[in-house]
Amino acid sequence: MPPERVEDYFNFLAKLGLTKHYGSLDATNELVELTGLKAGQRVIDLGCGVGATPVNLAKELRTPVIGSDLIESMLYRSKERAKSLQVMDLTAFLAADARKLPFPDNCFDVVLLESVIVFFEDKSGALKEFLRVIKSGGYLGFTEMTWLKSPTQAYVDLFARIAFVHAHQAAGWKDLLIESGFTDVVARDYAINPSRESKGRFQRYGWWNVVNTIPQIVKLLLTDKPSRSFFKDGTSGLSRDIVSYVGYGVYAGKKP
Repeated sequence: MPPERVEDYFNFLAKLGLTKHYGSLDATNELVELTGLKAGQRVIDLGCGVGATPVNLAKELRTPVIGSDLIESMLYRSKERAKSLQVMDLTAFLAADARKLPFPDNCFDVVLLESVIVFFEDKSGALKEFLRVIKSGGYLGFTEMTWLKSPTQAYVDLFARIAFVHAHQAAGWKDLLIESGFTDVVARDYAINPSRESKGRFQRYGWWNVVNTIPQIVKLLLTDKPSRSFFKDGTSGLSRDIVSYVGYGVYAGKKP
């Protein structure tokens, strides 16, 4: 997939002020539990999108959190969110490629990602890079799209085309973690619950921000050609049985 096409996709999401990951707030809370995240630890959220997770963690735990992303429009939205929720003193946002991090070895207690690794071709290489920057005894936690059963080739091709993702079943994600050097690996997969997804979206972003995306979507569809293309691609080729294939997983591993 051409890099500029992928960047257009993420800029489209940034314009909405929302980034979507399956599992929503339930999955994020489970990550916090599995990684033992607590105040006083050094934490980074890689591929932080519009900053919802680092800002919320900083606000709830009153602990410093770093967020990184490759897309400047995402970082701009993240800083706006930190300012509006008055946690600019507890957050820092920087441009960084999660596959080649600008940090020394053994510097983070917890590394988090939500719907990021699924976009990488070399997933094993990325996991080893995360392992490098985690302290001994520290944790990696991530959520990702997960196939609930072996997908048809048509669905594999469809999601690669409309969302630029290449997912695994839970066992595949678990194997990648173990092969990359993580121990005490936890891998849990879940079916998507639309009502829980919606509730989590409102809790994470606030009622007004979610509702406000509706006129933004209409405007983008009328005025922005790439946005029209993403919307059209994202609503074509899906059938009712997709819910039996597509779910999400919550994964965690410890650095020895």
